[in-house]
Amino acid sequence: MRKLFILILSLASQLCFAQNQQEFELNWFNSEVFTDEGKSIKILSFEGSNTEASTNFLPYFSKNLKIDNSRSDYSLVLNNTIYESFTQDELDLIDPSQIKSKFDFQLSKVGIRKQEYLQVNFLPIRKNPSTGLLEKLKKFKIKLIPQASEQRTKSSTNATYANNSILSNGKWIKISVDSTAIHKITYQQLLDMGIENPTNIRVYGSGGGMLPKMNNALKSDDLVLNHIYMYKGSDGIFNARDYILFYAKGPRSWQYDEDTDEFVHENHLYSNVSHYFLTSDKTASPLIQKVSNELNPNITVSDFDAYRVVDLDNKNLLRSGQLWFGQIFDITTSYTLQFSFPNLNTDEEISINTHVAGRSSSSTKFILSSNNNSIGEIDIPSVNTGSYTATYASQIRQRFTDYKATQDQFTIKIEYEKGSSSSIGWLDYMRLNARCQLQFEGEQLAFRDSRSVGSGNITNFKLKNSNSNTMVWDVTDPSQVKQIARELVGTTANINVSHNELKELIAFDLNSKFPSPRLVGEIPNQNLHGLSATDLIIVSHPDFLSHANQIAGFHKTQDQLKVSLVSTESIYNEFSSGTVDVAAIRNFVKMFYDRASSENEMPKYLLLFGDGSYDNKLVSQSNTNKIPTYQSIYSLSPTQSFVTDDFFGLLDDNEGEALGLVDIGIGRLPVNSKEEAQIVTFKILNYNKNENLGKWQTAISFIGDDEDNNVHMRDANKLAVQLEESNPEYRIHRIFLDDFTQVSTSAGDRYPEVNRNIEDNINKGNLIVNYTGHGNENGLAHERIMMFEDIDSWKNENRLPLFMTATCEFSRFDQYQKLSGGERILLRDNGGGIGLFTTTRLVYSTPNFFLNQNFYNYVFSRDSKNENLRLGDIMRLTKNASGSSNNKRNFTLLGDPALKLNYPKENITTLKLNNIDINQTTDTLKALSKITISGQLEDKNAQKLAQFNGILYPTVFDKFSDKTTLGNDETPFEYKEQRNALYSGKASIKNGEFSFSFLVPKDINFEYGKGKIQYYAKSNTTTASGYSDNIIVGGSDINNIDDKIGPEIELYMNDEQFVNGGTTNESPLLLAIVQDSSGINTLGTNSGHNILATIDQNNDKSIELNDHYQAELDSYQKGQITYQLSNLEEGEHQLNLKVWDNVNNSSESQIDFIVAKDAKLAIKHLLNYPNPFTTNTGFYFEHNQASGEIEVLIQILTVSGKLVKTIETSISSSGFRVGPINWDGKDDFGDAIGRGVYFYRVKLRTEDGKVANKFQKLVILK
Repeated sequence: MRKLFILILSLASQLCFAQNQQEFELNWFNSEVFTDEGKSIKILSFEGSNTEASTNFLPYFSKNLKIDNSRSDYSLVLNNTIYESFTQDELDLIDPSQIKSKFDFQLSKVGIRKQEYLQVNFLPIRKNPSTGLLEKLKKFKIKLIPQASEQRTKSSTNATYANNSILSNGKWIKISVDSTAIHKITYQQLLDMGIENPTNIRVYGSGGGMLPKMNNALKSDDLVLNHIYMYKGSDGIFNARDYILFYAKGPRSWQYDEDTDEFVHENHLYSNVSHYFLTSDKTASPLIQKVSNELNPNITVSDFDAYRVVDLDNKNLLRSGQLWFGQIFDITTSYTLQFSFPNLNTDEEISINTHVAGRSSSSTKFILSSNNNSIGEIDIPSVNTGSYTATYASQIRQRFTDYKATQDQFTIKIEYEKGSSSSIGWLDYMRLNARCQLQFEGEQLAFRDSRSVGSGNITNFKLKNSNSNTMVWDVTDPSQVKQIARELVGTTANINVSHNELKELIAFDLNSKFPSPRLVGEIPNQNLHGLSATDLIIVSHPDFLSHANQIAGFHKTQDQLKVSLVSTESIYNEFSSGTVDVAAIRNFVKMFYDRASSENEMPKYLLLFGDGSYDNKLVSQSNTNKIPTYQSIYSLSPTQSFVTDDFFGLLDDNEGEALGLVDIGIGRLPVNSKEEAQIVTFKILNYNKNENLGKWQTAISFIGDDEDNNVHMRDANKLAVQLEESNPEYRIHRIFLDDFTQVSTSAGDRYPEVNRNIEDNINKGNLIVNYTGHGNENGLAHERIMMFEDIDSWKNENRLPLFMTATCEFSRFDQYQKLSGGERILLRDNGGGIGLFTTTRLVYSTPNFFLNQNFYNYVFSRDSKNENLRLGDIMRLTKNASGSSNNKRNFTLLGDPALKLNYPKENITTLKLNNIDINQTTDTLKALSKITISGQLEDKNAQKLAQFNGILYPTVFDKFSDKTTLGNDETPFEYKEQRNALYSGKASIKNGEFSFSFLVPKDINFEYGKGKIQYYAKSNTTTASGYSDNIIVGGSDINNIDDKIGPEIELYMNDEQFVNGGTTNESPLLLAIVQDSSGINTLGTNSGHNILATIDQNNDKSIELNDHYQAELDSYQKGQITYQLSNLEEGEHQLNLKVWDNVNNSSESQIDFIVAKDAKLAIKHLLNYPNPFTTNTGFYFEHNQASGEIEVLIQILTVSGKLVKTIETSISSSGFRVGPINWDGKDDFGDAIGRGVYFYRVKLRTEDGKVANKFQKLVILK
């Protein structure tokens, strides 16, 4: 019976500490990790270790230990420790200076779906305190000790949400601003915007900078109501020539940093504007209130903190991460930056903060000066420019505090002193903090003073050059602006404020000019806050809503999931004041999570329907960024910078950025156009259709690269063995590159046979295709397999696999300049894959393997209801089980997270062998013995499915055989494989029961050993799979069969209508019908008795077709061989097919054909038969189009050219030969035409507009 793996409450890597201690044993071994020089370095590792560059490749232990939610803190002790000594070879891999005598435990609280865990990380290597020798921890128990000092107080920062959004009713107008200032909207402008009742105008929004990326930071829920100033003129009525003023914050934010005593800025990563909303369908907006000035000041201030910055976001050096640079120092090596501080206090020093970067193989420096006076230098360390995994550029933040300017306007020159001609530098920003005199110049003046802040302080700001129209607002809380009463003494306004905390003030003149916001437009009502609990959240770019709605409907009806489909714009409107922000989407998802009172109410899946880009702010005009991406803080290290959609699923209060464990399953469909959206939507909807299901549902392929001392083939084989042991009902196909002949070309080494094998394998169909090895966004392996042209050649429209690619950046979806290989697989029409669990940046092989291993721990698991997991569940569990390193952040799911793989649903059980109970039989499958197997279909509870009527596809395998690869690059790799099929057939299932017979081939290995039967079955309503390994294969039947005749072969191209010497396109289907009384040999041993196809007598490139034979229903003596040929050269060809029977008799058959490329439509072998004729004839011809509908026009003409008959029809080009198209010899009016010679023209037109014509003549006899 199939082995079931039930996922109940906790899993191996997420351990419940219901008991006091948990025991662990570390399985240590040597491993290898690929580095940038194309070499491998040996490292220490143990099973499940975290090993990556950021930890100097030392192996860290990482586990998530379930803890009591009510507790605040825990301490940790190790008990029952057992250590082992290192060998000298192992010691050579360790830097002793990094090892301590005591373990350094790194403990952090994380949450998984509202259950708290303690994440434990430490390096299990110590320096023995007695001997001083290094030791590795082998076995130990972890004991967590709760601290009794305090109970945990759960943060409620994000626990309260509005029941309904303010946008749910009324008319709403969206506006934008690009800077922080007081903005003005006139009465007439309000009317022009569509505000119907300006008197009741209200302004909503928070504007400002980015939302915080940590969940526990304060943030607003829904839109915030702002106080406004309303000017009503002399009549006291708000009407023509009146206006409103309101304080709006632009996208760049400034905050006071108490540690440096300076103001620091932050550019918005996602937008150059902020947004606000207007409505008049409610009561009038609250007006800005005047605050009394009757405070008694104890501090007087006449100058203030001023700041300026030059920060241009033009260049992302690695096309990854949050860091963007402006000026480039290459051909131009110096820039002069202009600064203006009106009424600068020249007695005060100006603080200059500069962030620069340089890339050079030698040290370089930046030099700052003003008016030829030196300010300082910034030394830039060198980097390894010859390594693509090394830090790309050195970055330095440096502060200069002793500069004084002599006037309000001044310049600072920044110059890059290059170490060599190839050196290059960049400026991120230059930020200045200065002190300016409090003097009003008629425009808006924002001011603040950090020096006078203190408990009990009342600050008197003396604002010079004021008049009766000068007004001062307190904008510290932008939504509740207050007007501060001021006392005007001459031209000095005295403003008194309570200064316990820093205040932001702004002075202005009512008669001065004010900026006006830009109209965005009216928005429809929406109410995301009113949505109820949901299982699947689909966030779609507005362009793709119709396609996303189809997927939503599918999951509602087929899976009974609760689905919420929302647009990105609607999320921004309610969760980030209308401005694009990656955290808005996360906060929207977190709303459902926070509101859930039980596991059942928590959201389970998030589908992002739209492509993303590292260029979230659309710096490049050619960029398309449909749904923003979270980019890592690390931006200059190729091994530490990443893009991850995990950000949207880190939902517990203490999580955010890239910290924490994923709480929901997340997938992205990286589509940029409606055409791409249609392709992926069709794939998803078509994937589960019963007519598309087949034997491919039980096939899994492991592709292993041959580099780095065979580490990738070894890892691939370990995964294959893991699956053979845990899920033996699945057929494993190993494609190890070193099993194939490597071909040297002028462009480098290549594996053409590997690509052909992959194409053949994918065309037959797989549930999962797993790749381990090197790769990039263009393809896989140094020998260039699975490149775009290979992917485009696949013909597997109805047999789409999930790809698991443990390789570097194969699916770098956020690089808008080019399409990655992974994206091509997903977005390819009529083939490719249904999804990918794949990589977006550089990764390392050791943590890749353990993540890959965890993937197979979960991909066939079942939940507490005994149901298969969905892709999002598998992704979430795999990542959470894969330690704390950022290597896992480089894996993403490109696909629908709510989709289930096409697992067979029911079970198949073997009952009897040769009419004896399978568990009691002593029969052996001997060479040339006839075997009969019988069994039944069962449900998940082992109950017979008496209503199951369909077809069984059994495959009987010989024993495991030893394989050794060729050793093309390095040493050969040895492994075992159970692939030789004794029989592959079809049998009828009636009322849940089946029986089939076959003859065991003579070529088996006569040694006795365990074989295996694998089953797949399909009915009109469901599918099933199963296996039996209770069979012994070996020996020989003494009753020899008297058979001296080889198999009968009928050979065709594309279909049975093909005529020898006919025309095909460059990718015809080889079709052979074969039969033999002893059955067909498909064993595939090294005996030379393989089914082989040879084209043009090129024996070096013969094609083995053992796996392409399928026996006929209920017969082992007859069947078909089908194989999709591809990329044949134009012209004449001959194909030879050799087939063996199970007694080792062989037969051969040849067929001739002519390849005419289907790029140009061609008609060949046009004729009518009979010819001459009297009353009826049929038209026959061949064409070279592989698929699609073809319009056919046949015109019969007299010798003088007069048209007498037109025949119109259409054909499906499933075959290359057409006919007969019958004609009764009558004209278009139904009258018989006279005897004689006539001409006829056949005209073909394909769906894509290709046209071909051909003439021939016929004779009518009367």
